[in-house]
Amino acid sequence: MNLTRRQLIQAGSYAAMGAIATHLLPANSAASEPFYGINAFYLLTESYRKAKENPQANLRQTIRKYLQDELGLARLRDRSKINAIRFLAGNNYPSDKRQTVKKGVNRPFHFDAMLWTTAQQMDRRVLDVLDAMMQSLAEMEFYIVPVLANYWIEYGGILRYLEWVSKIEREEWFDAYCNRKDEEYYLKYSLDFYTSPAIEKLFQTHIQPVLQVCRKYSQVAILDIMNEPRGKNRYSMENQKIENNLYSHQIVAQWLNRQASFVKRSLPKVNITTGEEGWLNSPIDLQLNYLKNESQYYEGIDLKTNLFAPNSTLTMGSIHMYTHEAVEFNKPNECGRRFRDRRGWDYLLQSDRPQTPESYVKMGEEWIKSRATVFGNKPWYLGEMGWCRCQSETDRSPLPATVLQKERIPIYRNWAEQAFQLGAKGVFLWELAGITHRDEFYAMNLNQIIDVFPR
Repeated sequence: MNLTRRQLIQAGSYAAMGAIATHLLPANSAASEPFYGINAFYLLTESYRKAKENPQANLRQTIRKYLQDELGLARLRDRSKINAIRFLAGNNYPSDKRQTVKKGVNRPFHFDAMLWTTAQQMDRRVLDVLDAMMQSLAEMEFYIVPVLANYWIEYGGILRYLEWVSKIEREEWFDAYCNRKDEEYYLKYSLDFYTSPAIEKLFQTHIQPVLQVCRKYSQVAILDIMNEPRGKNRYSMENQKIENNLYSHQIVAQWLNRQASFVKRSLPKVNITTGEEGWLNSPIDLQLNYLKNESQYYEGIDLKTNLFAPNSTLTMGSIHMYTHEAVEFNKPNECGRRFRDRRGWDYLLQSDRPQTPESYVKMGEEWIKSRATVFGNKPWYLGEMGWCRCQSETDRSPLPATVLQKERIPIYRNWAEQAFQLGAKGVFLWELAGITHRDEFYAMNLNQIIDVFPR
């Protein structure tokens, strides 16, 4: 059946499209073409909300309309090089009826689209939305990159699993979320996440339905075990061994590889990655002029150990990069409390280098170059790439999007070209602005992304 992408999008028969959805792109055809990707981490949540707005409508039609027309993905696919989308496939926010105050108005927490409402109870509607969403992406000929879980407290994170097995109380999760104490809880409890057999069993139980949906689509080309996993704890901060004479990063590597083995049983042909940022436990043998060449042992994770530990089952490497100056933004969280959101890896710039945009661009180039030396013969991809700058030294809020866009076009193209030359299989921008979701630091609209990677 030879149908063009436009014919498929305009087709009226959903049964026909469903039948051919898994044949639009050959499995693992990523080997013959690079991934130009975008992140839309929120995609499942926004899709779910659209379906909830129209409960009597055909689910697949509703999701297709949102993705194709409202979000504009069909236009993005036709007019740009973007051919892949990375998103979170499992939302683990707690279901809670409590009231919060935001701008003086009492209202319930707006946590929704939770795949697992309790440790043992799955919401089938969310899984159906995920399936419909992935089918629509396949019909538009996008490669699909699902992320199984988030390390960070947004969307629940690892602290949610700790609460599910009673390592922490529900109120402690809300204390961490509402009062920005998540870093404190990570230091105290992250090792429990990686060493608890009960948590590991629950994690695998929770991802299994998602893997079953992924099995339906040959367009699933990469799968991240977790978004930006870390093992930072009080032992890693001092670079101390813990149990069985192991360091934190070794324990995390073992956990990640066990999950990769579990995933591989369901998806043997899909590239499986950690979803990590690229922290290294040891300096590399490379002369660097802008990027600090030092150990990041304190993060409790090591890119090289993850990929090349004995019997490693991870088939692909992953790095992220936010190699720019510190940018800050005051905003309220879901609890109605204002906090200062800070982004940027400015602390990785060598101290004798000027803190200028040019220095940070070169630091980004050295981040890519240095991490590319780690992968050996394993494929790798740049899963998140973001650039931002502040208004001034006294005003650390982000520059206007129009100003940032002029800088991003040459910077993103330069970094992407460098990554591909060094063997990357894909480069993914952070992030496409959603209908309701806006990242104040990095959001780009459809036209801005097309301008970065025009067809």
